[in-house]
Amino acid sequence: MTDAASPTRTAITPTADAPSRATRRTHRAWAERLIPLLPDLALLAFWQWASGRLVREIYVSKPTAVVARLYELFASGEIYSHLWTTAQELVLGYTIGVAGGVVAGYALGRSPRLARVFEPYVMAFYGIPKIALAPLFIIWFGIGMGSKIALAAIMVFFLVFYNVYTGVRGVDRELVNLTLVMGANQRQLTRHVYLPAAAPFVMLGMRLAIPYSVIGVIVGEFTSATQGLGLFIHEASSTYDPAGVFAGIAILLVFVVGAGILAGRLERRLLRWRTLSGVGPSEI
Repeated sequence: MTDAASPTRTAITPTADAPSRATRRTHRAWAERLIPLLPDLALLAFWQWASGRLVREIYVSKPTAVVARLYELFASGEIYSHLWTTAQELVLGYTIGVAGGVVAGYALGRSPRLARVFEPYVMAFYGIPKIALAPLFIIWFGIGMGSKIALAAIMVFFLVFYNVYTGVRGVDRELVNLTLVMGANQRQLTRHVYLPAAAPFVMLGMRLAIPYSVIGVIVGEFTSATQGLGLFIHEASSTYDPAGVFAGIAILLVFVVGAGILAGRLERRLLRWRTLSGVGPSEI
């Protein structure tokens, strides 16, 4: 009797341990997700404690006050028109800047003659602080969306341009000559050699350009605007509303983080071939 029961208990033991192992794995996964948030939580806790004790609340507000201000803005619908205006300016400015940077960077990268003619002018214009162009763009395009789109586009353009230009100029000439010897035409050369080689540089430029497009739009709205998050933040600061200022900054942070996540997913999709060929994301 005892011998017959013993194997049964031995067989049940691993099954009983399985839920505990799954629970431990779940706890470990949650811990890995939460650990990166600990510095943020500590900073928020310190901010909440220090406001009114170490620093006057009129200067820095409090996280709880910022959350309450965000709720008020969305509940009343006051922020939606500003959000919509800024979102349109960001998307259009970013898209135009990326498209122009890719085309110009590829054209000058493929043509040494064009590069010799235009690169000095591009370098000279690149040295001008783009923020200084905001008043000029307002004169040209008015106080509406056009001036903000132009400012964001010009800030994005140069980052993307130089990354694409570097990627195309860095293509191995022996690979290009070998491809031509094998009978490839210019379209095939572009598709199978230049574009794969420049793709990581394009994605790098697109990721780096995200915060700069936000800077361009917000600075333009600071200068002159009728709608937009920049105008909202400017008005909040002029009326000594630090909670409103931090609420606007928090919304902009969501814009930047969300755009960065989308850019990362696009990069993984477009550069999947590099992972399959043994080149990891850290090497891109």
